[in-house]
Amino acid sequence: MGLTLKETKIAADGRFLYLVDNERGEKQLLEPLNLTLSSKERMYIELLSDLRQIIQKPLDIKGKLKIVCYLGIVKFKEETCLMFSYDDELWKNWPRKGLKVYSPREVAEAAIAMLGLVEIAEETELAFGGFFPGDLFPLGSGGWGMLDPRIQNLLAPYRRGGEDREYYSPPEVIAGSSWSAKSYLYTLGLTMYSLVTGVFPFPLENRRETVTAILQEEPIDPRYYQGEIGEGLAILILKMLKKKVELRPDHDYLKKEFGRIVETGSFDASPEEGIKFREEAVLVKKKVEQKRKRYWRWQRFKWPSAIAAVALIFFIMLSRGGYEEKITPETKPLEVVNIFYEGIKNLDTLQLEEPLAKGVGKEFVNMVTFLHVTSKMRQAYELLNTPFLVMEEVTIEEDKNSTSEAPSYTVNYRLKIFEGGEYRIQERQDRLVLKRVKKEWRIGDLDSQVLTEKLEPILGEDPSQALDR
Repeated sequence: MGLTLKETKIAADGRFLYLVDNERGEKQLLEPLNLTLSSKERMYIELLSDLRQIIQKPLDIKGKLKIVCYLGIVKFKEETCLMFSYDDELWKNWPRKGLKVYSPREVAEAAIAMLGLVEIAEETELAFGGFFPGDLFPLGSGGWGMLDPRIQNLLAPYRRGGEDREYYSPPEVIAGSSWSAKSYLYTLGLTMYSLVTGVFPFPLENRRETVTAILQEEPIDPRYYQGEIGEGLAILILKMLKKKVELRPDHDYLKKEFGRIVETGSFDASPEEGIKFREEAVLVKKKVEQKRKRYWRWQRFKWPSAIAAVALIFFIMLSRGGYEEKITPETKPLEVVNIFYEGIKNLDTLQLEEPLAKGVGKEFVNMVTFLHVTSKMRQAYELLNTPFLVMEEVTIEEDKNSTSEAPSYTVNYRLKIFEGGEYRIQERQDRLVLKRVKKEWRIGDLDSQVLTEKLEPILGEDPSQALDR
């Protein structure tokens, strides 16, 4: 086939596109394969055969997303290329394919176009391997095009950078489940996230870390990368990226919401919102990175740590000595209550358990036991001296309906529990009812409620230093 090169264009992601004339003077477009395989390898021949089979079954899809299908495979000069008919929109807009960041408006319009393909895939059981930013390109005036995803998906393992495509698979598919409509919606959300921020929300340095993050992490709000993104657009993207399939919105809801955003033009954040997210971005990203570091540090040392923990627990139990019981038949109900809360303050499980009737207060026993052992381990291995539990502003009041046979009290207090580099601060209220057990007062009923809860960095210290010392 006699082809004459007229012009070459390069996409933002480095992909070439050739404009050529054939023997009849007709314009055609060529996309070089750019494979990492040698033409002499058997895999190369098999790949070309698979490509030809797909090309023979073009996608006939009508919708807002323009699917560009190929006509065949040709040899041009020293390169093997995919050939397709000349398309003026594709040729003009090829340099914008693979741009690092697109505007919120363009991405919202792309979402509506891609939702159309999800709907078609659901109705026709079309399996196209999900969305990927490198397949898409804007056409202007709100339109978007997409290179035949079946072919791009087939070629990805044999192109430089193509391995990143697998990371756009949803968590359930990576874990071994089948594709569903909501799986495609996840890949749509992840593609939108990348298009509007220029960032893949999970680490890409190491495959194991990438896959682990996809399976375990929730992406941070895209506005921390691009403060110009409007709230509605950011929230929809995050909803599509929920790890659990059942928590993702359905197609109709997304179509309605994206349509509303496009119709009202609410793509962009207000100047005040943009400033807020830009100011908070550094701290939020730092926290995500610290959390990842802690996880992988634990993965490296969890077995040695587990063995050390058993030894340390044994040592702690032996070194605590015999606890001297404080409650006698003469101990008054209010004193019993005070002993219980002193046990919490001191992280002393034995003191905590003495005032409790059998089976009561398991939540507190488990918490104090865990915090006691954890604090001792981290003091021993990390020299970390931050208090793991702080109890403040304790008020104990006898209830109006308290009786001599069943004294009852309401206790209000603030509990600060150390988690990572922060305190989880809870305003709590407990109601305790006491009863006689072998002539001594014990807490027979304990109802505890968390009234408010918030996270707060440790004052006067960088949380990351507290963790990484």
